[in-house]
Amino acid sequence: MTTSKRRLHLGLVNLLVKQFFEFWYFYLGAFICLYLTHYIQSELPFIAKDLADKISTGATYPVSKLFLLAVGIVVFRTSSRLLFFYPARVLQKFLRFEIVDLLEKASPYRYKDHSKGQIFQVIGSDLEEVRALIGFALLQVANIIIALSVLVPKLMSFNKGIFIALTPVFVAFIIFTIIVSKNKKFYRLTQDLQGEVQNFIIESYLGKRTIKNFHSESAFIKLFKSHSMKELINFYKAGQRVAISIPLVPTGVGLSLIWGAHIIFQQDLGATSLILFSGFVFLFLEPIMFLSWIGVVFTRSAGAWSRVGELVKDLRTESEMEEILKRDKSFSQTDSSMNFSFPYWDHDFDLTFEKNKMSILVGETGHGKTEMILKIAQILQNQGKNISFVAQDPYLYNGSILENLKLGNELDEKKLDLAYELLNVFGLDYLASTRESLFGLVVGEDGKRLSGGQAKRVSLVKSLLTDAEVILWDDPFSSVDVVLEKQILDKLSELNLLKDKTLIISGHRYTTVLLSDAVTLIEKTKGLVETLDVSKLDKESAVYEHFKKQLI
Repeated sequence: MTTSKRRLHLGLVNLLVKQFFEFWYFYLGAFICLYLTHYIQSELPFIAKDLADKISTGATYPVSKLFLLAVGIVVFRTSSRLLFFYPARVLQKFLRFEIVDLLEKASPYRYKDHSKGQIFQVIGSDLEEVRALIGFALLQVANIIIALSVLVPKLMSFNKGIFIALTPVFVAFIIFTIIVSKNKKFYRLTQDLQGEVQNFIIESYLGKRTIKNFHSESAFIKLFKSHSMKELINFYKAGQRVAISIPLVPTGVGLSLIWGAHIIFQQDLGATSLILFSGFVFLFLEPIMFLSWIGVVFTRSAGAWSRVGELVKDLRTESEMEEILKRDKSFSQTDSSMNFSFPYWDHDFDLTFEKNKMSILVGETGHGKTEMILKIAQILQNQGKNISFVAQDPYLYNGSILENLKLGNELDEKKLDLAYELLNVFGLDYLASTRESLFGLVVGEDGKRLSGGQAKRVSLVKSLLTDAEVILWDDPFSSVDVVLEKQILDKLSELNLLKDKTLIISGHRYTTVLLSDAVTLIEKTKGLVETLDVSKLDKESAVYEHFKKQLI
């Protein structure tokens, strides 16, 4: 999608203007259908009066005419809604695509302050609010304008003096709308808390995948209860004004009917004129009753669009860490090595990795290996390198193993054969009895039908099927034993899959270090402690000292 077509950079008003110009022919058709709907409906009170007059004299009235009018109302009213709703759905699709596209291309540093629940809130509920504004609220605005332009002259043609009796209805709805419009703050707070509540649901669901969080489930429930109550309170506050002002609506209608009856009695217009006036009251009521709802939707949509704008701004704004990692000195390379330089904690790191070799980052748990690999990945991406990154807890889509392997990969028959062989190499062949059933095995959302280790190994296979020149794996062998780990690396070497590829991994085991070409030890307090070839590893090295407890 070109920049000129993008919508997320627009303000809400400009977005509406762009939408109308882009889909003007839909809206023109909708306006025509609305006009015809209200024109036909404006005939109904006169027909009702005429019918009452004929009944009083014993005459009959042709039912076929009423049937044709009913068909016309149904056809034109339905058409007007379809013509408004379709462009709104298209807009929602475009906006979702733009946000997902931004998320896909943006560095994780840009949206790290937005939880999964908040991002889902923006893409889901907030864009739904915007769609409701453009699809239904604006339809009702047009509905009100066209209805008034048709109904007012019609009623005036019957009796100019009786029009004033509609004043209570209009005043009631104006007051109602003003009261409702004051709810913006509470609607925004409610929407913010909805994102947090969704995030607690996501976290408690994912937390059950580990023993630690499974036993801490009660803590998630307490957090969920607390935030749900805050959301409910703000929703209640937003609804208070609406509830208090709702009686204004029937009061306005009742006063208008009484006032109209008084005028009809004074001017001796006849009892059937009250039927006509009552019909017009309810015809006016149908579009005007949406006035208050339109106010609510505009208020909620404004809050939703501001939330969308905040996420979009962060996705488009380069983070401080990105700026640091983009500096010229952050990356250099020779024919045989890649060199990285960046600050982390209170240290300046200068890391060198040999090209086409396997290097491993080691260090205590919580000392920054994952963050280090992320920074290296970001620098390589800035340099336009073709990389493949597998996180500690990679995500699998709710599809088959083959569908997950194909994401981002073009798999011809040769690569499909390799994929099946790799699934065997990584010990996943026992999941199904045949190649077809293994490829077709559905992994579930976030790979929940597999164990965490199986899901990670599927992701490692996918990584090896790419044409990446640099592969980064965060603690890839944590879920396999030392025997399978060696078998995997030996087989990858035998298949020449790591030839002409630079593999940078993190790990916790001494056996993994011995299977690597080079090792780098980091510590939070000391920074870079040691980098050396594994072939030169001895009992005097800091790396050996680090793993001494494992060796015991």
